[in-house]
Parts: sequence; structure tokens; C-alpha cells
Amino acid sequence: MKSKSRKGLKFLLAVAAVAAIAVIVYFTSFHNADILKIENGKVKGIKPTWLVGTSLESGTETYVKLGDVAAPSKDYKAVSNAEDPDGDPVTTSFRFVGKKPEQNPGVVTVEPWAWRAGVPEYDKGIILSSAADGISTAGSSVSTVVTGEGIASAVFVASPYDDACFRVTASMPADSGEEAVFSLLDSAVKKITPGKQVSPLAADFKLNFLDDSRWTYLLNGLAVTLEITLGAVLLGILIGILVATVRSTWDQNSDNMHKGPGKMVLGFFNGLCKIYLTVIRGTPVVIQLMIMYYIIFASSRNGVLIAMLAFGINSGAYVAEIIRGGIMSVDRGQLEAGRSLGFNYVQTMRHIIIPQAMKSVLPALANEFIVLLKETSVSGYVAVKDLTKGGDIIRGVTYSAFMPLIAVAVIYLVMVMFFTWLVGKLERRLRSSDH
Repeated sequence: MKSKSRKGLKFLLAVAAVAAIAVIVYFTSFHNADILKIENGKVKGIKPTWLVGTSLESGTETYVKLGDVAAPSKDYKAVSNAEDPDGDPVTTSFRFVGKKPEQNPGVVTVEPWAWRAGVPEYDKGIILSSAADGISTAGSSVSTVVTGEGIASAVFVASPYDDACFRVTASMPADSGEEAVFSLLDSAVKKITPGKQVSPLAADFKLNFLDDSRWTYLLNGLAVTLEITLGAVLLGILIGILVATVRSTWDQNSDNMHKGPGKMVLGFFNGLCKIYLTVIRGTPVVIQLMIMYYIIFASSRNGVLIAMLAFGINSGAYVAEIIRGGIMSVDRGQLEAGRSLGFNYVQTMRHIIIPQAMKSVLPALANEFIVLLKETSVSGYVAVKDLTKGGDIIRGVTYSAFMPLIAVAVIYLVMVMFFTWLVGKLERRLRSSDH
């Protein structure tokens, strides 16, 4: 049984690793393909001939990646490109000029456009087929403008399976003649090959995580979440053990205790513990967090430490009842056996009762850790940049809610699945040790 469990786990881990590598390779390649700049007349980038850019379609900005673009011939060179207003190194146009203007006059500009079906000037554009050399110019419409400064011809070029296209423009001095301009335009068109439009999902992924390294918000937030959870768990266990010991001691011994200072002190602390349990379990954790941050520790701005205290105190109430249940479940004969060996009450609880109780409640405590991990998602209410807050920051910058929220949910899900698997292993180990 153990062998099958291990094989199943290894298989799941292998599948998860392959999937993660595939996603990283795909999106990393996509990102690297966008890093295009023209420096000293040369296009630089992982795939330097990808034409990438944004096009306005009905007032909506569309991200498109259309295909490969190269200079019309070896006599032309790339001289400049336009960048997005925010400075992203995304090529939005290519401009090629003759290396020797006196011999090869002319300028070619290639720009991305959103394809608009039904508009004649688009529908009559040159259509690039999926074949490497398949270019159909039948029925194409080339617009030509002649001014005193020069002559320019333009045509739309589109891939048949993309809702986007290029606009290729060739311009030359006015005395060059239309035939020369058409020849330059035709040479430029032949240097374009079809490419697929960027999927909305990939574009959204890039916007939310790759641009400006926004994925670091999630990474840093995850570290803060785990830090708060770990600190709160340790504090919660400490508080839980103390409260559970007081409560169980009172429940088991109050009827047999003689009236006196000892009973009064124990009764006082038992009353305090009851008030603590009632208040903490009867109010929302987010309210407790804000009371700690804005009232009790109003002069402090260490949100992470305050969150640890708030969640630790909250968790301690639930841990106390879990441990108290474990203590009460231990046979009373164990306590009597300890006393018969010469242990006092504290020693008996410490060496005999609590170890047995902790063993029986350990899975429940581990589940409390999982619950606490998810509860820390409200830390953002007090300006703590945890995992959920990291996703919210990304959403506020990009105005895109789907990708960051889904990413946060998936990260929480993966962590919960991992810790649930560990709890399962722990439960099986405890069961096997009983035999």
C-alpha cells in the first residue's frame, strides 16, 4: 500500500513539474520575444523580427503579434522604432531606409493594425496564406498618394487566421515614379511571413505578471503569508496549551477541591479563559485584526508582527478547545497512575497526560494550521502586503481582475493540497505507531 502511495505521489509530482516547466518555457519565450529594440540600426531581441504592437479597434486597444518582418533587401536597414508610452520595449513599428540614399532612395514602414471585417480597404488587402511562400495579390488594393515632397503607396497585409493585419507603406521622392514605389512595396511585402495573433490569455498573463516583474508581488506576498502563519501557529499552540490545561484542570478537579486560595485562583483563571474563548470565538477575525492594529497597537506600524499576534490569539482559542478535548479523552486512570508513581499533578500532566493528548489531537492541530493559512488572507485590511494583497495590487495597476485573483486562488489551493497531504501522512504514521 505504501509503495502504491509513493508511486502515485511521484507520478503527480512529475506531472506537476512537467506542466510547470511547460508553462514557464511558453510564457518566458513569449516575454523574451517582446524585448525588441533597434540599436545602431540593428534589431535586437530573442526573435528580432517579430512585429509586436498595439492597435486601436473601436476605441479598444488590442495586443497583436503578427509575424516576421525583415528589410526589403540587403540595401535597407532598420533605423528606428516606436515604443509604448509607458516605456515597455515592445516594437510597435519597423522603419527601414536605404543604406545609400543616393542609390536606394526610399523608406518602408510596417505597422500592426487591427483587422476590421467589412471595410473594403482591408478586405481587398494582400492575403498571406499559411504556406511559407504563399502570397496572393489578387484583388488587392494599393493606395497611392503623390505630393510635392514625394510619392507613397500603402497596402494592408493580413494572415487569414488572424483578426489583425499589417499596414505596409513605401515612400520615395516624387521623381522616382509609381513603378519604383510599387516595386519597393512589393519587395517589402515579400519579406513578411504569417504569424499568429497573441491569445488574450497570454496577453493577460504578460500584463499581470511579466510586465514590470509584477509576479514579485505574489512571491513577496507568499513569503509574508507563510511568515504570519508560522508565527501565529506557534503562538496559538502556546496559548492553547495553557488555556486547555487550566480549563481541563478545573473541569476534572473542581468538585474534589477544598475551598481555599488554590481553588479561588484556579477558578479566577478558568473564568478568564472562558471569557477569552467566548470573545475570540464570537467575533470575526478581521475585526480582531483591525482592533489590534488601529486601537491596541495604534502607535506601531509593524503590520506583520501585529498580524501574527492577532491570528495567534484567535487561533489559540480554537487550539485550546482541541487540546482540552484531547486531555479529557485520556483515561482518568492515567492521571491516577501518575500520582501513584509519586508525580504531582503538574508533573503528571506534563509527562503523561499532555503527550498522549497531543498525539491524538495532532491531526486536528495540523488542520487548524491549514485553516489559519487561509484566514491570513484578510491581513491586507491593515496594509500588510501578504499574498492576497499582492494580487490586489496587481489588479489595481492593470485593471485586470481575472488573472491575479485566479493566480492567488491557485497558490492557496496548491499550499492547502500540499499541507493536506502532509497531514494525511502524519495521520497514517500515527495510526501505524499504535500497533
